[in-house]
Amino acid sequence: MALRLNGSNTGYVELDVPADAGSHTLILPDGGGTAHQVLKNSATAGTLEYGLALPTGNGTSGQYLQTDGLGGSSWVTPAAGGKLLQSQYTEKTDVFSLSADQTWTDVTGMSLSITPSSSSNHVLVSFDWAFSGDQNYTQFRIYRGSDLIYVGDSSSDGQQSAGSYLTNTVIYVSCVRSSVFFRDSPGTTDPVTYKMQMYKDGSQNSYINRSFNTGSYTGRTASSITLMEVAG
Repeated sequence: MALRLNGSNTGYVELDVPADAGSHTLILPDGGGTAHQVLKNSATAGTLEYGLALPTGNGTSGQYLQTDGLGGSSWVTPAAGGKLLQSQYTEKTDVFSLSADQTWTDVTGMSLSITPSSSSNHVLVSFDWAFSGDQNYTQFRIYRGSDLIYVGDSSSDGQQSAGSYLTNTVIYVSCVRSSVFFRDSPGTTDPVTYKMQMYKDGSQNSYINRSFNTGSYTGRTASSITLMEVAG
């Protein structure tokens, strides 16, 4: 196979495929002078491996080259969905003690705000905490502003919560690690605040970041919140 270049008036120049096998590549303007044609011979002498027409211009930053499988190509902008845009983080290292019985109570230090850049974006929400108690039913739930989120359906025979536990003699001397991780869609560009509430049903206190019992054999822990905005 030969490549023939016609002159502007008459005559032409003809380039044949190299007779020897190997890597030989030729890049030339197309007929309109606005794109390029890439030709490469194959490992078999005298035959052409492929021909690819490149798009015009250099594209823009972040674009990639996509082929149509038929010898044509174009610059393509990647889809924006799923890209991490920002993150917010807070850590609680002090102890929270809950004495109020059968009362949902805000956990001090376990709230964090984020301002989405677009109302179509999502927020990945992560709460991580450690807690203890003694013979209590202990529960936790998450709010976005005044909206209760990531809980089960409402029921007359149970609390809506993100986690429900019976603290027994094992948890009496230890801190149990728990966490939630989910995607939320706040649908706004206003600042939104996520917070945790705690609930117990029992005569003894429940705690975050310490065991119910204390002593040199027990530990003090940390809890945290991470918020990550991702493109919708």
